[in-house]
Amino acid sequence: MFEREISDGTVSYRLWRSDGKPDIQYPRAENDNYLLYAEIRDYLVPLRITDFYLIDHAGYPAAVAELYGNKDARNDYFDNLRKSGDDAVLEAVRRERERIMLLGSDPACQASYIKKLFDNNVACFGASKENGGESFPDYVGALILGELDKCVALSAVYRKKEDEVAKERRTKAEAEERAFCEEQNRLSEQAVQEAIRTIKDGGVLQNQTVKFYRSRYRCNAFSIVNYLMRKYGVNVPLRTQGWINEKLTSVTIENGKCEHLRYMRAKGAQCSQRFFDCMSELIHNVCAETEG
Repeated sequence: MFEREISDGTVSYRLWRSDGKPDIQYPRAENDNYLLYAEIRDYLVPLRITDFYLIDHAGYPAAVAELYGNKDARNDYFDNLRKSGDDAVLEAVRRERERIMLLGSDPACQASYIKKLFDNNVACFGASKENGGESFPDYVGALILGELDKCVALSAVYRKKEDEVAKERRTKAEAEERAFCEEQNRLSEQAVQEAIRTIKDGGVLQNQTVKFYRSRYRCNAFSIVNYLMRKYGVNVPLRTQGWINEKLTSVTIENGKCEHLRYMRAKGAQCSQRFFDCMSELIHNVCAETEG
């Protein structure tokens, strides 16, 4: 619905808003419910601000100039005023808010503020024209200048360039992810082979975690002992698998047997008796593979 017309004597804007459910879920004031649109060449251009925001942001520079001269002077004023206590500061803020609301409600002040917003759009479109669509061709800027056809052509160039950049970025990301997965899987496979040699030759097998990646953020993680049990066809009860995952630290293998092991002991916790049978079968299967 039509809201009002504003002008600073140089430019004029007809402002509109929707008529129905408010755009703002939590308004700060009665005039903070609906987003404003400016009529440009029979199009309604969204300003993405409410009347409350317009008054506040249009009036602030004018109030600062009137009361203090500039922003630096305003900062100096309040720095000195704080020495006089909170009451003095609150009074100054109240006076400043009054001037902001008064000056920001002036149609000329509002029109000048909106023109500055649109000047940015025009500059953005102008830059795109100069570089042949390398940068974003702003449709609002093109509309203000009456060059929508030119903007459509520039937009096609810009989208093509952006698609190419996005494709290059995806290709690079995929290559980096593939290299990451291959390296991580190589390290895990290396750890597995070292564990197999330990079983064959004897020594301390650390029950570290190995991870095999399908993508950077998707992997299967195993304790290395459970991984070897699965790899060599040892049927391990679920409860024993859990004990291996959560408690087992290392296994010492001597003369083809599991001679010692280390595990984390909670109060009253005992070693899994079934583990020794499974470990013996694993050692047998690994050594049998070597003999074969």
